[in-house]
Amino acid sequence: MAKMSKKFNILFFLTICLLSINVSGQDKILFINGKVLEGKLIEKTNYEFTFKSKSDKQFIIDKYRVFSYTQNNKETIVYEYDTLALNFLKVPEMKKFVYGERDAQQTFKPRFTNALGYAIGGAAGYLMHRDQSFVYFPAPILYTALTLPFGTRVRQEKIKDKRYIKENEYLRGYDRIATSKRTQSALKSSLAGMGIGFLIGIITNSSKE
Repeated sequence: MAKMSKKFNILFFLTICLLSINVSGQDKILFINGKVLEGKLIEKTNYEFTFKSKSDKQFIIDKYRVFSYTQNNKETIVYEYDTLALNFLKVPEMKKFVYGERDAQQTFKPRFTNALGYAIGGAAGYLMHRDQSFVYFPAPILYTALTLPFGTRVRQEKIKDKRYIKENEYLRGYDRIATSKRTQSALKSSLAGMGIGFLIGIITNSSKE
């Protein structure tokens, strides 16, 4: 029994070690828009990267879309300051900007916007069926437009690397992605809510007949 327990402990330890090596050994590509792709960097040239994702899908990625790649936990920046290529930010500023985008991609969740969108869209859909009027149809667009003037806030407790969270370029990058995600969520949730509300209107009104 003691021998079996010892073998189990050794096997468990080796499994954990292999898993940790596999996780830490993942290559990463950080795109200009802050999105991160993990997997294996197969080949890189002056113009493109050949990359295999964790789901074994292989991609050819144009270099101009990439800010940096990471191998063996070492980040290599490929972005270059070039006004002719519309790269107007110098590398240190662009790094902060892209890191802000990355953190917004990974941490920003517009839950309140989604909930309110479902409620507003649902009410509009229900009333549209009840009144047999398309006057409520623009509700999702109006709701989405109303979210635009509001700023976004960095949730510091969710950010792993806090070196740049007070830098202007970081905040600009974060706000760009967070606003985009919130706007898309507002439109999608209110449209979905309108469909659900319209369906509820059909069910409730048909039961009254």
